[in-house]
Amino acid sequence: MAWYLITFLRPHVALQAVLYALLGSMLSSMDGPQDGSVTWLALLALMAIVSFGFVINDYVDLELDRRNKPTRFLPAKLVSPGAARSVGMVLVATVLSLALWLPLALQVLVGFNLMLTAAYSLWLKRTVLLGNLSIAYLNSSILFYGALLAAGPTLLVWLVALSSMLYSLAQEVLYTVEDYAGDRDAGIVTTAIYLGLPHALSLVQGLLLLALLSTLLPLGLQLVSFWYALLLLVCVLLPLGLWIMPNLRSADAARITRACRAVKWVRVSSLVPFVSLVWL
Repeated sequence: MAWYLITFLRPHVALQAVLYALLGSMLSSMDGPQDGSVTWLALLALMAIVSFGFVINDYVDLELDRRNKPTRFLPAKLVSPGAARSVGMVLVATVLSLALWLPLALQVLVGFNLMLTAAYSLWLKRTVLLGNLSIAYLNSSILFYGALLAAGPTLLVWLVALSSMLYSLAQEVLYTVEDYAGDRDAGIVTTAIYLGLPHALSLVQGLLLLALLSTLLPLGLQLVSFWYALLLLVCVLLPLGLWIMPNLRSADAARITRACRAVKWVRVSSLVPFVSLVWL
C-alpha cells in the first residue's frame, strides 16, 4: 500500500520538474540559485504541486478511467478514493506552508499554478484547447520558476520556455487523440473530438514543427555554439523525424500509443541540448 501511494504521486515526473527548474535557474545565471534554503523549499513546493496535479486528476477522472484506463491506481483499487483525497489535501497544505517562506514573486507563481492545476482537472480539461494550453503553460512556467531562484528570466529562459510550451501543447493535444474513443463515449468534448482525428493530428504535427523551429532561435540569434546544434540534432530532430512523426500519419491506436511514448522520451532527451546552453 505504501509503495502504491508513493508511485501514485509520480515522483519521477516531479523530479523532471525539478530538473527543468534548475535548468531555468542556470539559464538565468551561471551561478544558479542564489539562496540554498529558499531553493530547497521552492523545489519541494514544486514537486508537491506536480504530484497534486496527478492526484486530483486521477480522483476527478475515476469514473472515466474505469472505462478507459482501468489499470490506473484508483480504478485498479491500488489506492482508495479516500486515500487519494487525503493525500491531495496534505499536498495542498504542504505547498501553502512552504510558500510562506518564499519570496513574493515565487509565492504568486506558486499560488496561481496551484489554482490552475486544480482548475484544469475540475473544469478546463474538458474544453477545446483551453485545458491543453493550461498544461502547456504550467510546464513552461517551471523554467521561470527556476529563473526566479537566480537572476530572473533572461532571453534564453524565454526561448527555451517557448519551445517547452509549444512541445507541451502538441503533447496535450496528442493525448486527446489517444483518449478519443473514451471521451466520445463519455460525451466529453475535447480538442480531438471537436476537430476530428485528422485535423487534431495535423495540429499536433504543426505544433511539433513550430517547437522544433523555436529551438533553432538561439542559433539564429548567435547565442549558442555548434555543439548545441549537434546535440539538438541527436536528441530532438532525429527522434522527432524518425520516431514521432511517422507514428502521426494515422489515428491507428497502436501508432498513437507509440507516439505518446515517444514524446515523453523526447521531452527528457531535450534536456541535453538545453543544458548545453548553460556552458556552450
